[in-house]
Amino acid sequence: MVTAAKLEYIDRLIDECLSEDGEALELNGKFIGDEGVEAMVLSDRLEEIENLDLTKNTLTHKGAALLAQCTRLKKLKRLYIGDNNIGDKGTTAIAQAEFCSNLAHLDLRFNNMGPEGGLAIAQSDKFQKLQVLIMQENQVGDDTLITIAKSPTFANLRKLNFYRADISVKGVKILAKSKALKRLKYLNIARNYLYLDTARALAETKTLTNIETLLMFDTGIGDEGVQVIMASESFAKLKTFRVT
Repeated sequence: MVTAAKLEYIDRLIDECLSEDGEALELNGKFIGDEGVEAMVLSDRLEEIENLDLTKNTLTHKGAALLAQCTRLKKLKRLYIGDNNIGDKGTTAIAQAEFCSNLAHLDLRFNNMGPEGGLAIAQSDKFQKLQVLIMQENQVGDDTLITIAKSPTFANLRKLNFYRADISVKGVKILAKSKALKRLKYLNIARNYLYLDTARALAETKTLTNIETLLMFDTGIGDEGVQVIMASESFAKLKTFRVT
């Protein structure tokens, strides 16, 4: 049960962090915890919010579930919930939230998520408007990437971040053949176990031809891998290519 003191504190925090137009609530680094979310979702001032930043708030699966059950976030378009500890259970709750149907941007970085949570997002049918998906620093693995690559639900994705997400050539080969992700312009697959065969798979893509930014630093593609991608006609629109 939320205490009166907690309700008063969160109400005061919303006063301080809510934008003048009432569309953005910036709670990054406020460390409100699960109890803070429990109090926050009771506020009627959430109804106009389009941008909600809950980064670095020591949230667990309990806070994520409370957020997912909130019926006041009908206009939410961008959710930043990275640098917490919602894990697979919390991510699964978020994946089924009604507000996900309107999301354009979902940032889940650093949340102690594994394949179960990753697949909960990938298998959800609620992300048809999603344009940005950030899975960075979650060990979601190849199956998550493969499921997203095959799902028409994610056809509007413009930006996909699988930085240090435990993916390999297995997942990237399917990604390179994805018919669902033709609109992708930004791809971050840095700091994964990727080698020359990965670069060759990407270079042969017939569908990911709109990519303008490709991040593959701290991988093992080597100089030959760089050359293969740079020579590929499929990457004619490439403007930024980061490797080491």
